[in-house]
Amino acid sequence: MSEKNVNNVNNVDQIRDLIFGSQIKDFEERFNQMEKKIKGVEDALSRQMKEAYEKLKKETERSLEVIEKKIDNLSISTQKERSKLKELIDTTDDSLHAQLQSQKEEFSTKLKVLKENVEDENEKLISQVRAMKVDIETLLNEELASMGNEKLSRDTMAQMLLDVAMKIQGTDVNAMLSEGVKAEK
Repeated sequence: MSEKNVNNVNNVDQIRDLIFGSQIKDFEERFNQMEKKIKGVEDALSRQMKEAYEKLKKETERSLEVIEKKIDNLSISTQKERSKLKELIDTTDDSLHAQLQSQKEEFSTKLKVLKENVEDENEKLISQVRAMKVDIETLLNEELASMGNEKLSRDTMAQMLLDVAMKIQGTDVNAMLSEGVKAEK
């Protein structure tokens, strides 16, 4: 720039200083005070934000620790409950297996006893049938021998067969006839 221009700028500055000099100093002082106040408020807010952040961070960490402990406790409790349930299931399964085995053995024993009883009854019935057969053969032989050469009448044959039937049933013909006579009266 030329000297003239520099002088003009200096002159303008000097004129401005003369007219506004005291006001500009007041404004600058006010601006400086306001800047200090704003800086103080900014520092205070920044400090409060840092303190709030640190406090929130610590509370969050404590809350996370508490939650983690609760989760661990729940996990341990769940494990214990699972173990108890598994143990209960195993115990119940063993108990049911033992009961079933016991009932199976009891059933087998009863079945064996029943088979023996049936076999005994079967042997008794077979021996009774053999004895009846012998009795019937003996009775028929006696009747046939007593008849000899005589002709067998229908009534005699019916009487013989009725006697045989009654012996098979285990009743007496004479007792039956006497009951029939009593019933007719």
